[in-house]
Amino acid sequence: MLLGVAVAVVVAGCGAPRGTDGNLVDGWALPPAPSYVAPRAGQCLNDPGFTAFERPDRASATTVDCAREHTVEVVATGELRDPPVWDSDATRTVYAACDASASAYVGGDWHTGRLLPYLSVPSEQGWRGGVRAWVCGLAEAADDLFLPKQTSEPLHGRLRELALGCVDLDGGDLTADGFYRSVDAVLPVPCAQAHDTEFVGVWAAPAGAFPADAQALNATVSKACFTQVAAFMGVTELQLYQRKDVYTFWDGLTAAQWRLGDRVAHCFLNVSTNTPLRTSLRGLGTKPLPQG
Repeated sequence: MLLGVAVAVVVAGCGAPRGTDGNLVDGWALPPAPSYVAPRAGQCLNDPGFTAFERPDRASATTVDCAREHTVEVVATGELRDPPVWDSDATRTVYAACDASASAYVGGDWHTGRLLPYLSVPSEQGWRGGVRAWVCGLAEAADDLFLPKQTSEPLHGRLRELALGCVDLDGGDLTADGFYRSVDAVLPVPCAQAHDTEFVGVWAAPAGAFPADAQALNATVSKACFTQVAAFMGVTELQLYQRKDVYTFWDGLTAAQWRLGDRVAHCFLNVSTNTPLRTSLRGLGTKPLPQG
């Protein structure tokens, strides 16, 4: 008898409240299916945390009015056919398309400007949710050429204005002759401002595996850039070798860059911090360094 009463109480407690039909979802609209609308070329994104050639976190990028400060200007979009594995031929193919689109967008090889690339592909979770779009963009480079700068200036067709020219290095210990043993920052400056380094061109390494030997890589790139420095100054390589006041500096060719199929290095000429320049050394020949 007591058991029967208990059951009756429990059953009564599960009944529908007065004035309802007991259907918890009846009449409620279902939430919309998740979707992603890729930005269009010419639109701008703010994603201050990305690094050149590294895979950015798409969730951290927000579309903003280009008149406001932003880091990325979109130059092209497309769709992937295969899942987004970063270190893969599929992503390298997309990067090659991004590279070509970026150069067309600014009016020449973007590597020669104060620019860095942005390539976003869907995350695994996004892919499972149906996202297929890749987004290619460019950012104006900050002081190490690998981090973005906040700007509200457009990039379209502006390679000439954004061209790499003179830069001032900053780094670790200085030698007795005034050269940095290690470099932490490459700050673009007007050539009329005191500087110790000048951009002379780019060099693309041949295809193959990323060099495991850093010393061998440095020797190969330094030799290629040495040739460019000599041509930039209008001297033979022997004449440049005989100078003791102009050396070669290069940056780029990181493992992350190489994984995307980009094997371009920036070549620079470099002088001592004890003898800063205030003009370009293009065509200087065998004449002495101009006095600052």
